[in-house]
Amino acid sequence: MSAFRESDRVVALGGIFQAASLARDLARTGACNALTFRVSRNTLFEFEPETVASIFGGLAGVEVGLRTLGQQLERSTGREMEISRYVVALLHLADRLLANQAAPQALHDDLVALQRRIQHFDLGEPTLNEQLAVIYQERISTLGPRIMVRGEPLHLQNADNAARIRVALLSGVRAAVLWRQAGGKKWQLLLRRRAIAASCRELVDRLTS
Repeated sequence: MSAFRESDRVVALGGIFQAASLARDLARTGACNALTFRVSRNTLFEFEPETVASIFGGLAGVEVGLRTLGQQLERSTGREMEISRYVVALLHLADRLLANQAAPQALHDDLVALQRRIQHFDLGEPTLNEQLAVIYQERISTLGPRIMVRGEPLHLQNADNAARIRVALLSGVRAAVLWRQAGGKKWQLLLRRRAIAASCRELVDRLTS
């Protein structure tokens, strides 16, 4: 990819918020936007993207995340604290991943191997989610404190739904790594809040115009 711009960092940040939103919905209701979930899951297999937006299949693929990001930044009260908590945890895990010399390559190898299986076999949605969930558990959960997902016990204890939550979180780590690679810094979330919100509005307006 070429030199990164502010909008690239905002798109990547939107990907993190999208993952957090998916995880929240799955934990609370056992359901989420199916198309958005598939888009976020597909980012795990985008190894050499041309642009940041192309990782999501275009800007529309991260619309849910951009809208969620904008709402979180612009609300003075009534922010969705659960989403904020997941985002902070995902950024922390991404930092842990990047700080471990062997971990990124091991994660990459697992995803490449799974992609090859997908190309040769029709795994089906539940099996694909289950195998990605295993990768999350083996490559991400071991890096540091696990993300404590809150929701309805009925949904959290359902194996298929638990796997989808882990897939969403794995896509969030992917987006957080991308954000870091694009020059994202945690201090920007505090000191450049208005600029990020403005860029986010511009991107959403571009989708609706």
